[in-house]
Amino acid sequence: MKSTEKEYWQLVWDKFRNGDREAFQTIYNEFIDALFSYGSRITLDRDLLKDAIQDLFIDIYTYGAKLRQPELLEFYLFKSLKRNLIKKLKETQRYSPTKEILENFDLQFSIEQENYSEESEKKLKLLQEELVKLESSKKELLFLKFNSGLSYEEIGQLLDMKPATVKKQVYRLLNYIRGKLDTSSFELFVMCFRA
Repeated sequence: MKSTEKEYWQLVWDKFRNGDREAFQTIYNEFIDALFSYGSRITLDRDLLKDAIQDLFIDIYTYGAKLRQPELLEFYLFKSLKRNLIKKLKETQRYSPTKEILENFDLQFSIEQENYSEESEKKLKLLQEELVKLESSKKELLFLKFNSGLSYEEIGQLLDMKPATVKKQVYRLLNYIRGKLDTSSFELFVMCFRA
């Protein structure tokens, strides 16, 4: 995330903490889609996910003045949502270990059919077959790397990994995927993540 963008969100957060409802709305509008996208890969239960996101924003709104300034707002929101989801999933699944809850991290792409040729659709299918083979933690790592503004350090904190390990694993995963796919399929892979 660029320094000026980070500073912008710090200013918005400060306004929100000082009672500016419009600032709260700005935060909500900016991050709701990213939070839903991330959460929908942790659980397919849309109602539970919506509840977790709603609880997150209710807590932020309720305790806003007491909350400290996060170093990076996006990281704070992702981490808080993940914690809320794990808590809710444990409650509904009768205390399943956290590892089991996160074993089904989904990395499917929703791509409109009319945008891609038949050849691209074949490559996308091949790509998805390769991604299904990855461990959930690797899928989450790729999702965070390509779909968030988080740094390696922030991704590491979110996943309880050292930043150097995150960087190495991303590099190895990209090399693995590149080795399994031809160049144009790999370009499609990168494009899918940024869609």
